[in-house]
Amino acid sequence: MTPAAFVVDTDALHAYVDGQLTDAQRKAVEAYVAAHPDAAALIAQWTRQNDALNALFASAAKEPVPAQLNPQRIAERVRSDRLRLFRTVAATLVVVAAAGSVGWYMRGATWQEEPIAERLIDNAVVAHALYVKEKSHAVEVAADTPNLMRWLSNRIASPIDAPNLTAQGYTFLGGRLLPGENGEHAHGPAAQLMYENAAAERVTLYITGPLPDKKEVWKFEARDGVDAYYWANDAVTCTIVADLPESDVRTLGKAIFEQLTRKSDSSWNPSG
Repeated sequence: MTPAAFVVDTDALHAYVDGQLTDAQRKAVEAYVAAHPDAAALIAQWTRQNDALNALFASAAKEPVPAQLNPQRIAERVRSDRLRLFRTVAATLVVVAAAGSVGWYMRGATWQEEPIAERLIDNAVVAHALYVKEKSHAVEVAADTPNLMRWLSNRIASPIDAPNLTAQGYTFLGGRLLPGENGEHAHGPAAQLMYENAAAERVTLYITGPLPDKKEVWKFEARDGVDAYYWANDAVTCTIVADLPESDVRTLGKAIFEQLTRKSDSSWNPSG
């Protein structure tokens, strides 16, 4: 390999002052300095500095280099520090990985997924609060719109008719389609039906198709100042939401259950 050409730069000028150049390099610097007065001035300045340092620290210059400044010992200390750091980092990563594994295991051992019934009830209560006070847009489609229930049935993939609650004093206002959810609480779209009585008290039904397990579930809960009466079976899921006495909601629940499921009251769970 051809050695790199010698270039007269600042490093070369420093080396010239310190006497660290070969004869050829020294002659090249001297020729350069003869043509560049600024370089000659730098060399003169650095030479004076060297002379001053030598005069001030002549005795120290004769002392041996302290062990802690030995280049070999410095290099060994750097390698040792790097190895110690590497070991510390590796140990930390092992601990973090182990903690993460334990945490994930404990998550599986202690965490239980919220039942989908709880999500459906939550959604029903939220939808009720959102639309029950609306005047002109309480429903998306009015009750007298042709094929309303066929449209909703097709969208929730379960045949439903709007329960007739005239005997209970409620008029069917209409309904709307609400989106489903993905992920751990996955369920299809929901139909919200709204009813109103002569006192302008409103009741909503939040209806979806049957859940995959098609299990029968009954729940009656008070949430956010309203009552929510939920059931699920092999035909539908339905949550009745109303701000009414519990006995009134349960009475409505019996009539709605029988009509939605097309089943007699023998399968209705009044204590659910």
